[in-house]
Amino acid sequence: MNNYSIKIVRRTDKQNAKGENPLILQIIINSRSKKIGLKESIDPKFWDDKNSKAIGKGFKSLNVKLNKIKSDLEAHCSLKEAGGVSITFDLIDRYFKGKSDNDFYQLFDEIVEAKGLKEATAYKYSLLRKRLKSYKSNIYTSDIDYNFVKGFDSYLKKLELKEGGAVYNMHKCLKSIINQIYLMQKISFSPYNNFKFKGPKVNDEFLHEEEVVRLRNLELDEEQIKKYKLTKDMFLFSCYTGLRFSDCDQLLVKNVDLNNSVISIVQKKTDDILKIPFSAQAKKVLCKYIIGKKKDEKIFPSITNQTVNNKLKDLADLAKINKRVHFHLARHTFGSSLVNSYNIPLPLVSKLLGHKNISNTLIYTNSNFSILRDAMKNFSYGKKS
Repeated sequence: MNNYSIKIVRRTDKQNAKGENPLILQIIINSRSKKIGLKESIDPKFWDDKNSKAIGKGFKSLNVKLNKIKSDLEAHCSLKEAGGVSITFDLIDRYFKGKSDNDFYQLFDEIVEAKGLKEATAYKYSLLRKRLKSYKSNIYTSDIDYNFVKGFDSYLKKLELKEGGAVYNMHKCLKSIINQIYLMQKISFSPYNNFKFKGPKVNDEFLHEEEVVRLRNLELDEEQIKKYKLTKDMFLFSCYTGLRFSDCDQLLVKNVDLNNSVISIVQKKTDDILKIPFSAQAKKVLCKYIIGKKKDEKIFPSITNQTVNNKLKDLADLAKINKRVHFHLARHTFGSSLVNSYNIPLPLVSKLLGHKNISNTLIYTNSNFSILRDAMKNFSYGKKS
């Protein structure tokens, strides 16, 4: 914590036409001094420099006013210190200037804009901003302390965001914003130095082959076809190729070489170039949408990830798949199938999935419990009995 002192003093270096000196708040933080004018002045003979107060008749109301200004600021600083925030000149300035309730959010917007985020990541920050506004519409940078972050954490959990890493993602984005605010020297301490949050458990669930087949062979009536056809085809296409939703959504005709069965894209999430050979099943899906389109046209009609995930829940029920089916599950299914059913080496699977780090691919290693169970039936040392 920073050492500080607050005192009301008379400026001896300035004097008005009446011979009065201005009264100011002198704030010292770690030997550095700052002066804040109080819009009051006094004749030197009526001021007690030692006790920092006006003396003589007629100054009672002035002393009450000055004492209140000083005591209110001291109380504000004490409250901030109790919350783990060091006292800074920025905090003092904001206290007196009474900056607008958009102050933190203006910084937030500036930081996000400077990051030049991709659409998917920008959405996370947009969602964070929305939830912060719901939690507390008026935020000063001086409000950013341990209690603020802890309170926001409790608020998120009351929204039932415990599952799926939603709380983790909110903290991850907020920590990035607060760290940037710290680097801008708007705050003297990041509350995330003390507040720890855990990442979600890796969701290594996937669809078994028979479940994929069941979904593929699911018969839909005319009305259901209109509602679910695109979602079903895109999900199966991801099961066949491992492409993320963002890459499926942005897939152009020119990215696909039907003759050589290869997709060439720049991954939306990583900006890396990725070449994926695709199967006859994937080609069958592509041919439903690619015929008659120009090379710069998107293959799949526009649809949001949220809409797809909502419709996948319905499709899972129709196909009697007792799992929480969402679009990213298709990518897990693809990776798990390559590793466990087709015994494709991990480095190749990692390359197909566009992973920068092979550790991300390790979650697919023996993720199929039935394979582990069958392996244990034959597991022994020495002679098999």
